[in-house]
Formats: sequence, structure tokens, C-alpha cells
Amino acid sequence: MKTLNEDIRDYLSPYEAHLTDKQREIIEAASRCRMSGIAFELIDMFSKPEVYTGMSFDQRIERCFERQLGVMSKARFTRLYRNSNLPRKVYLREIEPRPERGITSELLLALSEMNYLEKGTNIVFTGPVGVGKSTLAQAAATEAICHNHSVMYYRASELAMMLGAMNGADYLKFRDKLKSIKLLVLDDWGQQMLEDDVLLKLNEIAEARYRFCSTIVTAQVAREALGKVATPSTVLTALTDRLFRSSDIYVNITGSSLRGTPGEIRGER
Repeated sequence: MKTLNEDIRDYLSPYEAHLTDKQREIIEAASRCRMSGIAFELIDMFSKPEVYTGMSFDQRIERCFERQLGVMSKARFTRLYRNSNLPRKVYLREIEPRPERGITSELLLALSEMNYLEKGTNIVFTGPVGVGKSTLAQAAATEAICHNHSVMYYRASELAMMLGAMNGADYLKFRDKLKSIKLLVLDDWGQQMLEDDVLLKLNEIAEARYRFCSTIVTAQVAREALGKVATPSTVLTALTDRLFRSSDIYVNITGSSLRGTPGEIRGER
């Protein structure tokens, strides 16, 4: 069965000897149509007929398409996560509410419902080192991917270095790429002063994304210091006006560092 993709071939291997030629042909047809989920379900149906005896034809067809939708959803997540540049996969369900630290049930619900993305609202997590800002931002980004939204993650200092090295067509291509990313995560904002050229490019990116996309920013500096990343100018004012609006969501996370403790993700004492 040379036309089968590798996943289907591996799944079929233990049962292939028990299938008829016609059953193999049907599975091959599903593989050629790139319907791995349907192929998996067909293999189960053909190799374990006793399990499906009590099911109607409609129920069997429904199971095939449910399996296909599941495979497609998993493939989309894998692709979006691979392209996101996220340093690690953290699920929002792993984060437990810690209202005394600033992580409330209402915040976690807002991150899971995706309304902020639909409105183009930005979120800013501030607080001292190690309190879970980056973990929470990455969990929110992973949740967005679970909802089929495109995500891109950068440490703010690394993005600044990239922009400083880009010129001409390369920069324009990169700007247009970020314009279509639904959620941009900028981690550790405010750790360095921005050069004028980088500031200008960041402002153009923020302008291209304004109202249509969201940005999550993490920073160790206080909210009132978020705009103090460059020499005062009209460009800096424009950038901060687009990234840090009064209508955006600001969360100050407090407490001691969780790094290296069992509570780094779950927020336990």
C-alpha cells in the first residue's frame, strides 16, 4: 500500500493482514484525499467490526467525520505553535487563580474567552522578576492557538536587534507578516533603550496592527514607565499611544519569585 502516508501506514500495520482487498482500496482512497482521520476510523471499523455492530450507517459516517475534524484541529495547532516562536508550551488550564498575586479567576476567564482578541485589546503584565508574567503570557498565547489564532512571540530585546538589522524589502516583508498575526507577545519590555530607527519600525508595526490585532506585553517596569524606552519624541508618543491605551488590560502581578518551585506554573505556595 505505497500510496498511504506514514501515519496511516503505521496505524494500519497491526491489522492489515485481516483486511480485504476492497477495504484496503477504500483506506487508500481516504489517504489520497488527505483524510487521515477518516482513514483511521475506517481501519477501526474494518478491523473491529464487533465494536460497530449496534451503530447505524449514519452514526458510522458521523464518527468518520468527527475523527477527521479532530485530526485537522491537531494539525492546525501543531502548525500554528511551530510558527509562533513560543519558547515553551504552557496551557491556560495549568494556571490556577491567585488573587492575592493579581491572577484572578476573572482574568483567566477573559484570556480563555478570546474577547480581547476580537476587540483588538492589548494586555500588559507588569511585576518583579520571576512572578509568572512570561508564563501567563505564554499560556494566553497557547490558548489563542487552541482557538486557531495566529501567534508570534519575541523577547523585546531580540525583536529590537532584528529590526535594527533589517532594511528595505526584508523589513517591509517582516512588517506585513506581523500585520496579519492575531496575537503578538513582547516579553520583557523596557529592558533597554530603543534606537530611533528601531523605534520608528516598531511604531509602523504597531500602526499596521492597530485595532485589528492584539499585543501582550510583559514588563518589570511600572505601568507609568512603559513609555520610557527611548528619547522623548512624537514617534515614541505615537507608539505608546498604540501599545498602552487606557482601554487596554493592565495586570500587576505581585509576590516573591516562583522560579524553580513547584508553583511556577500552578501558583502554589
